[in-house]
Amino acid sequence: MRLIDRYVNEVGKRLVLVKGHADIEKELHSTLEDMLEDRAQKAGRPADEALEIELLKEYGTPDKVAQTYNPHPYLIGPRMFPVFVLLVKIVLAAIALGFVIATTMQIITHPPATIMELLKLIGQGLLNMLSGFIAGFGNLALIFALLERTTPASELEFGALHKVGSKFTVLHTADEGERWDPQTLMKEPEPQAVKMWEPILAIVFTLFVIVVFNFNRQWLSLDYTAQGIWFVGVGNFISGKTGSIPLFSEAFFRWLPLMNVTWLAEIVLNGMLLRSMRWNISTSLISIGTKILQILINLLLLSGPFILGITADALAASKLMNMDTAQTVSTALRTAMPIVLGLGIFGKVIDIGQAGYKMITQDRPAKV
Repeated sequence: MRLIDRYVNEVGKRLVLVKGHADIEKELHSTLEDMLEDRAQKAGRPADEALEIELLKEYGTPDKVAQTYNPHPYLIGPRMFPVFVLLVKIVLAAIALGFVIATTMQIITHPPATIMELLKLIGQGLLNMLSGFIAGFGNLALIFALLERTTPASELEFGALHKVGSKFTVLHTADEGERWDPQTLMKEPEPQAVKMWEPILAIVFTLFVIVVFNFNRQWLSLDYTAQGIWFVGVGNFISGKTGSIPLFSEAFFRWLPLMNVTWLAEIVLNGMLLRSMRWNISTSLISIGTKILQILINLLLLSGPFILGITADALAASKLMNMDTAQTVSTALRTAMPIVLGLGIFGKVIDIGQAGYKMITQDRPAKV
């Protein structure tokens, strides 16, 4: 096998995850053959191994060449990494707080008889926390890796990779500094501009909601112990749990497919905002359409059967309150739910007005 063939093969091994790597190998092989032939003609001698070695030395190592074809040489790039770190801190802190509360309540409700039992409970809590950390970090890393690969390389603000032909060249910090104008600091924020953390946080939160409502309904429950201590969604981590009441009735989950449509639309919308980093007519229209559908869902929930599973019968069955108290709690919930749904509709109307305003002012230039 000739050196050029081996060289192209080595470059190809480093492009397994790059789209169209087979075509890149063919193009690289053809380019090197043409360069070798031109070099041989200029030297007035056959294209032998010595010329191949000379050419390949000048062209660069396989690693270096492969990097020029790879638009994403990292899992999470420099533009999104600060936001990733911020969200990791928030998510891990929330997970830690949840497990600390759950472990503390378990110790209070079931005091350990010995120091060894106490250490065992604390150790189990720490292991559960570690498992939660791994799951939370892994899910965030996966989301950001996907976002990294769906955001155009030309939109990266620093350390960016810009495509030239079929190759990607790195825009170094010095080049960025030469293009940057300090007068931009005097500009007021564009009315249509979007801060990067906003759509990313919205995507992460929406994905969490989809996972909980579709695959982890056990978290949507009101759990209780024989001692009369109540928990929301964390009863599975409490060994003393004696029963649970679902937060939502089947009447609520009847509309879950329609809710999934709105949540997926929210993810698409925030994905588009992340790509463009500003509002435009398309994103405004999607936002308005999504909010109208959410208002429709709220109206359907208002007009249908009671959507909460916390009924008087369920509360009385827990034997932690008598029927009169259970009736009082149930009546209060039935009174509060229409108010909550009505406030939700009012909020969506405001969101529609804001989206309409963004459409009207989208071409308004920023002040300097």
